[in-house]
Amino acid sequence: MTEQQLQDVFETYGFGDMFERFRTPLYVTGLLDEVDESLLEDFFDHMELSPDVFFDEFRFWFQYFSVAQQYSYEEY
Repeated sequence: MTEQQLQDVFETYGFGDMFERFRTPLYVTGLLDEVDESLLEDFFDHMELSPDVFFDEFRFWFQYFSVAQQYSYEEY
């Protein structure tokens, strides 16, 4: 996803401030570079995150969620 797409998704789910804090770590790690927008939207739909979450915690839960989604789709 592009940076603007990421920002739009974060803002849609009320995490605009979180995106501003994570802008540089997301760029440096490339965590969401190859992620489909719908996966990030599903993540925000199903996970409850504190607005004060640290980037490492966000990364852990997002990776956990994306792997779980990958396996759930392969089973069916």
